Amino acid sequence: MLLLAFIAFASCVRAQPLPPGEWALINTSCVFMRESPSYTSENVSQSRMGTPVQVLDTTGYWVKIRTPEPYEGWVNDITLAPMPEGWRSAPRYICITERGFIFSEPNEGAPHLSDFSMGDIILKGGDAEDGWVSVLLADGRKGWVPEAGVADFREWMARPHKDLVADVLATARLFLGCPYFWGGISSGLFDCSGLTGFCYFMNGIQLPRDASQQVKCGVEVPPEQMQAGDLLFFGERRVTHVALCTGPGRIIHSSKIVRENSLVEGEPDYYEKNLLSVRRIIGNFKGCSRVLDSPLYFDR
Repeated sequence: MLLLAFIAFASCVRAQPLPPGEWALINTSCVFMRESPSYTSENVSQSRMGTPVQVLDTTGYWVKIRTPEPYEGWVNDITLAPMPEGWRSAPRYICITERGFIFSEPNEGAPHLSDFSMGDIILKGGDAEDGWVSVLLADGRKGWVPEAGVADFREWMARPHKDLVADVLATARLFLGCPYFWGGISSGLFDCSGLTGFCYFMNGIQLPRDASQQVKCGVEVPPEQMQAGDLLFFGERRVTHVALCTGPGRIIHSSKIVRENSLVEGEPDYYEKNLLSVRRIIGNFKGCSRVLDSPLYFDR
């Protein structure tokens, strides 16, 4: 019944523009968020498929949105679809493979409906066929994805971790060598805080968007007590960069490319920037939260 109601709702998705105050879903694998309503404006962030966003303003075909981090920016209207009633309690998948596609039929030779990347969230379509499962885009189109590339969204966010730190770092290492991308928070397109936020999100923790906001999360620890999983913040008078600690004196971060570096002077991969702060997130969720607890993603 929910699926039929969603399809009926989606048939009139583009009938009227989304008014301020309404909730919507990102309807493409990711969308660039602009500082102002123009393609020549700076890209300030991204938002991924299935992210619930609130409409703040509109002008022409541009829509100003607020994301769960929270973060604000302008996107074009075709990348959004109204959020149907019951979406937060509906069965959904999360993409757990780095890159892929949503196909029109359950075979890799079928036309693509969209690209599909790690962290994207999409409604379950209810059908399965030979290693494929059906999905429903926010605008009502039915597609198919390989079953091995998705997980139940609620179960993924609730899954127990034998070692949460190891899982966060393993996520980061999937993207070693990927280029730095200003404003990027999507699979393989990361700025520094986009990488840290993404790695924590994929393991059930919602961080704020920017390094200057993430530095307020967790608890401060002395640099000599840094351990794997901590967030390390760099800069001079203010925070300008964030990295994930992989162990005492080691980091992984998006700087020019996603790479690992040493904080020990004299080592060949020494990263020479000034360390301002070390914050411990795991076990100390001040300033952040579990995705599973978010009323933006789930009905309680």
